Amino acid sequence: MSRPAHRGAASKALAAHFFASFRGCPGSAGRMQKPVGRTPFELLRSLANWVPLRYYRRPQRQPSSGTTLDRHVDHGSAWGPLTPHWCEGLGVKGLGMKRQRLGVLVMAGLLVLTVGCQGTIDRLRANYAAKQGNDLYKAGDYLKAIEWYRFSSYLNPDLDKAYYHAALSYMALYRPGSTHPKDVRYVKEAIDNLRRYLLIQPDHREAQDHLLTVFMQAEQYDEATRFFEGELRRLGGEDPRRAAQLMQRLGAIYAKQGDFENSLEWYKKRSEIDDTPEALYTIGVLCWDKVYRAHMTVSLERRGELIEMGIDYLTKASERRENYFEAVLYVNLLYREKAKMAAEMMNMEDFAKFTEMANEHQKNALQMRKVVMANK
Repeated sequence: MSRPAHRGAASKALAAHFFASFRGCPGSAGRMQKPVGRTPFELLRSLANWVPLRYYRRPQRQPSSGTTLDRHVDHGSAWGPLTPHWCEGLGVKGLGMKRQRLGVLVMAGLLVLTVGCQGTIDRLRANYAAKQGNDLYKAGDYLKAIEWYRFSSYLNPDLDKAYYHAALSYMALYRPGSTHPKDVRYVKEAIDNLRRYLLIQPDHREAQDHLLTVFMQAEQYDEATRFFEGELRRLGGEDPRRAAQLMQRLGAIYAKQGDFENSLEWYKKRSEIDDTPEALYTIGVLCWDKVYRAHMTVSLERRGELIEMGIDYLTKASERRENYFEAVLYVNLLYREKAKMAAEMMNMEDFAKFTEMANEHQKNALQMRKVVMANK
């Protein structure tokens, strides 16, 4: 059975009306074009009222007494919507409800299409803006790059790379140690963008390193410890490797502050779950640094404890890695500190013994270094 001609004509008219209403919608080519002239709600309302009208021709007779259609029907048109009450008066049931259901379906479908189209366009424009920012960042124009990155994150708040590269741009503009209001703002923006990026990509190690660098350069040690301790609590005990990385950063923060005891505590916690040669080596170096730089403010007893602790951790590190000459070299330095203590106590016999042990470790370290350099 062939479809009636008036239905085909109505379908064509509906398609023409739909595409004419969307004229000017931004394309998918990535260009930033002007928005649609009509709002989505105006479009949906006009289409919802227009689509079902081809099914209902207005009756030729006037409505019965007591029935008012003036507020529902445009009497100057050949077509008009029929209310359920008017349909029942004609003996035709269900047409009004059918029209309402069809209108709802049309509105829902067009709303999904309109919102989906706009969302896709915004994402494409956001990617384009981020690319423009990358080009300007490479050219060294960081301020303009930041403008594009901010526009990109405005269009698509879930675009993580916009926050990351904006933070790098702010870091490039910041002068470490400066308290100028401009540099204070750069630091704040860099930290905020890195925090937002880490909310989306919490396990990005480079971003955490950059955040730690900014905290250190701005001397915001309290903020740094709060952030990384919070990350450690959030992690729980699910990922030991990740926990060890966070503990290492906390140890570095406290060491930068000059808080030796807390730094040593975090480095020890790290070595308990990550007993790599590097973790053991870090504790040994920290002990030597404390004894060497502040030996006059530390009691002889405490100095002796730190020296023995450092030698113990460095010896374990050198045993777990072949030709670990850096660890052996620091053992040499700790024995020299031990010889100094003996000299202070006028024990020249121990002074000579510890000096000889230091020379022996120094000689071994230089031989290991030659082997390592020859194998490169």
